[in-house]
Amino acid sequence: MNNAFIRKNINTFAIIIFLLSFIILNYIQPGFLYNQDGSLRSFGLGHRRKTILPIWLLSIILGILSYLFILYYITLPKFR
Repeated sequence: MNNAFIRKNINTFAIIIFLLSFIILNYIQPGFLYNQDGSLRSFGLGHRRKTILPIWLLSIILGILSYLFILYYITLPKFR
């Protein structure tokens, strides 16, 4: 894709990457986020049905990582 086009639309591409990764994460339903019946685990420690990485925290982390990925991509030096 054209680097100048991505540079003009950084937020749009970061949101697209975030949404795609969040949809894939919800489709996979990993065991550390979901119970066996498909419900989300609640935040906490010490119980079998709780998690230290809830979906809201993971969505914040995914959003930050997708934005940083776009910034890294547009500043990546071209090796020729």
